[in-house]
Amino acid sequence: MAIDQRSHSMQNHTFTVIGTNLTTSISTVATSQAEGVGNCRYTTLMGRTNTVENLKTLEIESDGMTVQIPFKMARYTAPKPVIICISPQFVAEQWQIFLMHVHAANRFGGHLHIYLTSIIKSYFELMQEYERQGYLTLDYWLRMKFFNIESQYFDPNAHIEWRNQAGAQTDCLLQYKEAAEYIAFFDMDDILFPKNYPTYLEEFNAVLATNPGTNYMFYGRREHEFVKAPTLSEFSFTELVDSLRSSKVVKRGKVVVRTDAYNATWIHYSKHVSFMTRANVTSPTLVHVQLPVEKDGKRKNTSRNMWKIEFGPLNETIREDDIRAIEEDIYRMKNLTTIQSLAPQLPNADFYLPIVFKCYYDAFYGAAFDHKPGGFGCPNADFCVLPQRENYKCIHSDAQYYSGPSMKPVTYHFTSHSFWSKDIGCYQ
Repeated sequence: MAIDQRSHSMQNHTFTVIGTNLTTSISTVATSQAEGVGNCRYTTLMGRTNTVENLKTLEIESDGMTVQIPFKMARYTAPKPVIICISPQFVAEQWQIFLMHVHAANRFGGHLHIYLTSIIKSYFELMQEYERQGYLTLDYWLRMKFFNIESQYFDPNAHIEWRNQAGAQTDCLLQYKEAAEYIAFFDMDDILFPKNYPTYLEEFNAVLATNPGTNYMFYGRREHEFVKAPTLSEFSFTELVDSLRSSKVVKRGKVVVRTDAYNATWIHYSKHVSFMTRANVTSPTLVHVQLPVEKDGKRKNTSRNMWKIEFGPLNETIREDDIRAIEEDIYRMKNLTTIQSLAPQLPNADFYLPIVFKCYYDAFYGAAFDHKPGGFGCPNADFCVLPQRENYKCIHSDAQYYSGPSMKPVTYHFTSHSFWSKDIGCYQ
């Protein structure tokens, strides 16, 4: 849940949870774990407790008041032993990076679990076909709204770190904790190519085996640029890899965890798990492909020029047999009738990427990396103005929103029956 961590009434608060099945009702106290930054008013909080088997209803009680909240059961099977949780996408348009990631993950035995807030319609339809083919699972990431408000409040969307990204990653962890062997928490533009073994599973097992006492891995993210094909017919994984150029810039990394290691997570790692159980992997690094270049050699995202990063030859290992296999897999998918019919509608130029990057730069990156004035506030770009277009519409996540009864110190607001909407637009 997202909760106001600056409210004095939250000090020393515990969560009383009532679980009920057909015959029994049990009240327990949930221990809480916050994963976020102190700069933001709201933080991601996960409560953990045991309750009855065959759960039918779940309630939270506070000061004599109760509210029934929806719940979902954890998964007990996973499509593959390695699940890659992709942070929430909004105004998503970079289908080329998606193709690079989804086919690489498939080759190395990974399955993408992708959270979507908003996405260009044709790109969404492309993802849906990949979901039908078993490459990924799509999930909703909803904007926080209050159905009914009886007191003043701070808008959580404007006062939480990066759209509650830690909440999405914790949700993904809890979905697959009983089913997968490893869970990775990556952005769409973070792509891992295993260096020493043919699959992620073998590579991760080997890393932990050579680092006794560890149960999760930390991979740095090295900045790369690449030449981006404007159309699907021109997209070639071989050419993309040939165009990859590496920098010396390695940014704060992301983690891959054995599922018994974490109960919740922040964006980069859990703040409640010891670094002593972490294996720091220096090679390979995540290929961070945040810098697309057009085929004419220019970068239309000119706001990216704010970062002075130099690039040289690729210094990551991408094996020739893997490149060939991924290219063949892409060729097979490109020739599906459904993909051939939607291909002409895919965006052929950046529109939202430079807008969003400029917002992120103003909100955080400028101060963090380029010593721009302003200091560090809450990493949040909810202020970003996103123009709407007639020729490219978005699919947006939506749901039925509910507010529980007024309770002290916490009133609970929640959703159910999520769905994809064509009526909201290209927004966060």
